Amino acid sequence: MQLSNESIMHLAGIPATGKSSFGRYLAREYGFVHYDLECFPRGWPVPSFHEVWASSPYEFARRALSAHSRVAIDWGFPVGCLNIVDELKKAGARLVWFTGDITHARLLFVSRGGIPVENFDSQVTQIKAANLPAALEATVVEELKQEGGIRAPQEIFAEVFGAHKT
Repeated sequence: MQLSNESIMHLAGIPATGKSSFGRYLAREYGFVHYDLECFPRGWPVPSFHEVWASSPYEFARRALSAHSRVAIDWGFPVGCLNIVDELKKAGARLVWFTGDITHARLLFVSRGGIPVENFDSQVTQIKAANLPAALEATVVEELKQEGGIRAPQEIFAEVFGAHKT
């Protein structure tokens, strides 16, 4: 897939697998506006859109895309929110699922601090029980390697969009 002038993506997946880093990369290198949904208001370029998100994720995605030509929605959603993921997809968002070695992701999660590791364990357990991402139409990106390596954002970009910067 080539990067179009009008694009909206939903970055989701296993906690601590690089969703936010990739969202920031898309913003820095490709002109995406990055909405980190878990960091309100700091992670919201248009904080007034928060009220729209709360009432209609579909409308939020449509408004964000009308305000910005390229949007990256960074949200590692709770499994119980699959209906919201469907709303984003109906609004045109392409789901990109970040995955990788769970042990490595857990170590990264712990090293970030601030959130109890039990939250990570619970989220991963729920993801596995729901058979995600297999149950979703998503582009799956293997971010964390078992040996501890993290892929460069340029590699991930090439995998998701094709090899050409436009």
